[in-house]
Amino acid sequence: MAAYRRGKFSWRAFVSLYITWSALILLVSGVILYIAPAGRIAKWTHISLLGLEKEEWQAIHTIFSFLFVIAAGFHLFYNWKPFISYLKDKFKQAFALRKELYATTILTIAIFVLTLWNVPPFSTIMDIGEYFTESWESKQNEPPIPHAEELTIEELAKTVQLPLQQIIQNLKEQNIEAAPEMIVKDVAEKYDLTPSELFKKMKVEPVQNQQSGASLSGRGYGRMTLADICKDLNIPLEVALERLERFHIKADGQMMLRDLANEYDKKPIDLLNIIQKGQLE
Repeated sequence: MAAYRRGKFSWRAFVSLYITWSALILLVSGVILYIAPAGRIAKWTHISLLGLEKEEWQAIHTIFSFLFVIAAGFHLFYNWKPFISYLKDKFKQAFALRKELYATTILTIAIFVLTLWNVPPFSTIMDIGEYFTESWESKQNEPPIPHAEELTIEELAKTVQLPLQQIIQNLKEQNIEAAPEMIVKDVAEKYDLTPSELFKKMKVEPVQNQQSGASLSGRGYGRMTLADICKDLNIPLEVALERLERFHIKADGQMMLRDLANEYDKKPIDLLNIIQKGQLE
């Protein structure tokens, strides 16, 4: 008689049910992470999805993925004999299903390779994910530079090119005590604010028309063509191509920045620096 009919705890049933619940959680967290904002925006604004922030969803997805593998191992242990019997039957059937076996093997390899080669429709799925990620971006929630929340107040003051004492005074007037060596995210957490809200209370504005390559790298340029990027930066396309040529990078206006960076094994930010400043930083 089965353990559950005798009122005993069944580890086999426990593992099977746990795998089912884990699979559902991995499905939900995977979809959430697929459409979640970029890390720099999530940390800067503390945007939440279904009540949890991106870092919390990442932790959930990682832990449950790890435990899912362990549970799968126990599931195999508790069902070893049926599993071996199943494999024997499948090996016997394989000789009668050779066409299907070859077809599924080739399909699996093809999907793996085409995904690595960034070929549609697989690249399209990734582009859709990037579209959702970039849809969160706006001037209101964009940090002055990526990971600005990890800077000290003094470092942030240098970034926005404003006197440190002015920022400290602005915060003090709003009953926020901050020292130059304090980390932005720590000050924000202390006063139950997001780093973005704290930055607004500093009453500062990022320097206009002097965006660094670091800030530009997070504004969706990766999916834009060089021609569109040059138009957005007000740089003649010919000048940009000449600057790239100096670094032995051959390109044309219709190439996407991300594809060009991959082709020459560089980061998009590196190419942005060359296009904008004619140099690598």
